[in-house]
Amino acid sequence: MNNKNSKVKNHSICQLEGWDWKGETITVEDDGMIAFRFYKLTQKPLTDLSPADIDFMIIQKRGLPYLVPMALDILEEDFFIEADDYNGDLVLNLLRLSDYNNDEYWSNHPVEKARFCEMYKSNQQNMEEALDVSVSRHIIKKIRKLFDKFCEQ
Repeated sequence: MNNKNSKVKNHSICQLEGWDWKGETITVEDDGMIAFRFYKLTQKPLTDLSPADIDFMIIQKRGLPYLVPMALDILEEDFFIEADDYNGDLVLNLLRLSDYNNDEYWSNHPVEKARFCEMYKSNQQNMEEALDVSVSRHIIKKIRKLFDKFCEQ
């Protein structure tokens, strides 16, 4: 990790994106669990975010220029990691960014997209092993279908 990246990771999404809650206090009771979790995670330094936190914020489409590279680093270690709900969820949520925002993130970040496609290609043979061990047939099928479309674009 270079010095610039390590400095960025010491900041929160609010700091990096230049916005704040303007004195608002979000509570579970008043605003619900999703809003409360989002509020708390936008305040945390990136270095303190877990894979589940990163996955959640990617679904919320916040901090993508900072969080997607972190997610790719996680996937290099464990491509089928269970970030929050099930094995392979982080992979699927990154792929779904194409659907969520009409591919805006990926078209503006071709280096990350190429890296993600390369990871998929290098993990294709591991999919059958993962299927036997930890990833459902349904998830593997979804990953293959979405990646075929994703990497062609």
